[in-house]
Amino acid sequence: MNLIVLTKQFGNYTGATVSTIEILKRISKKFDTVEVITMKAMNIDIPNVRIETVSSYFDLIKELKLRRTKKKVYGYSDDHLGFLFSLAGISYVHTYHGNWPDARWMNSKMFFKSLFFIPMYKLTIKRAEHVVSVSNYMNNKFVKKNTKKSTVIYNGIKQVKKSEPPSKDTQDIKFLMVGNVDSRKYAAAIDLFSLLSEKGFNNKIDIYGKIVESKIAEKLNEFDFVELKGMRNNINYTKYDALICTSVSENLPVSIVESIISGVPVISFNVGGISEVIIGNDTGRLIPQGDMVHFAKAVQSFKKHIIGKEIRNNINDKFNWDNSAQQYFELLNGERNSK
Repeated sequence: MNLIVLTKQFGNYTGATVSTIEILKRISKKFDTVEVITMKAMNIDIPNVRIETVSSYFDLIKELKLRRTKKKVYGYSDDHLGFLFSLAGISYVHTYHGNWPDARWMNSKMFFKSLFFIPMYKLTIKRAEHVVSVSNYMNNKFVKKNTKKSTVIYNGIKQVKKSEPPSKDTQDIKFLMVGNVDSRKYAAAIDLFSLLSEKGFNNKIDIYGKIVESKIAEKLNEFDFVELKGMRNNINYTKYDALICTSVSENLPVSIVESIISGVPVISFNVGGISEVIIGNDTGRLIPQGDMVHFAKAVQSFKKHIIGKEIRNNINDKFNWDNSAQQYFELLNGERNSK
């Protein structure tokens, strides 16, 4: 079987592109050939994977049509361009990583973007032989409304050792936040921090993430208890007592899962698929979206505790790249054999 991967960009750009890379690392050798056709690529070395970079959408279609003559050729897409496979006469599996339609209501900019992206994703989902969702929430909210063939396969995360995290033996409570600094993830944090500041909050909050919107970063820096740590490849969650997530639109963020597996509870708005991992007070607190007063109270009243080993191990097994990649291979192989 010859696998073709179609994606607008290939590399450590987004959660979707990282997911594709992690999957290919584990299953690429099981195919006769694997070719990635993209418009932008990092220098990623994966055994049995060849990367072809083109400069336009027209060239993407052209390259796909050249490859449809191969015997047993099958496609895989991770973004809105997946429908191009159908224009080239190639069957494909698509993974939906997005947070449309929820994101369209964030602001006017996202609303106008949604006028393009939502129809493209609908088309990609409808024309796919099978669609993978990375959360039950988005599978029910969006994917199932556009296809009868869908499966939930959770993204994996960097696995942590299955041992007890360090005991929380100090009085000070330290919080962290993770994710690119932009309005979607941190605009609400500014309002939250203002409430906390008014009430004399003085515990430390470290923020890890690339600064995408400088104005948001500048406002966050105005609070004495906040420190922007920048982008980090490896974050030691066990140095902290809780993760705060003020994002107003998500699918299922990896940082939430990594925090829980590390034994660190999460305080978050109840958006996207986050409720699939924050189950009960042992794992954290879910706040109704936009309820800043209750969010501030949850942060102020937070009591140190470590998530139990059984919960952590169950999540660790569920969000495992080896397990997820095997499910992808079985799906791709099964779709191939059904032709």
